[in-house]
Amino acid sequence: DEDGDFAFLSCPLTTVKISISWAVSERMARLPRECMLSVEEKIRNLYFLELLQDIDVLACFPVIRRAPGDDAEDDSEDESENDSFKVRDTNNETARSMYQVVQLIVFHELKESSIVIELAMWKSRVDVAMSVPRADCRVAIPDPAKSLIIEYCGFAGFLTPAIEGA
Repeated sequence: DEDGDFAFLSCPLTTVKISISWAVSERMARLPRECMLSVEEKIRNLYFLELLQDIDVLACFPVIRRAPGDDAEDDSEDESENDSFKVRDTNNETARSMYQVVQLIVFHELKESSIVIELAMWKSRVDVAMSVPRADCRVAIPDPAKSLIIEYCGFAGFLTPAIEGA
């Protein structure tokens, strides 16, 4: 407050949880059910993220309590008005967990996008060649096109394409 008193001084505050629905939950909701279940399972297995029932995701940051002039973590039960509280993402663990989940969501988004593109290419070949068996009309996306799709969709940096023969 205005006097410099910490609102949670008597509370055993150990973690600050922040909703990251703008980065994860809204994108998860657009995924097919089986993909969404895969992402939910990944979130449940990560220590620094918490999945709520409404698929909202919370990023969990540990709170460190320190006495004045103390360089190490204060594990004592003594409560002092001069103790400071710091929110820390030790070794970027929370950020790393968020990155893993976003990377998995991006993978599923790209997979779904490439399926639609492949189907469109296949349909165009079926429409053109009526005398060719349908199985022969399947078209794989060429490796340079995979790279361009990843860049165009904004997935560069998160994913690298699987190059055939590499």
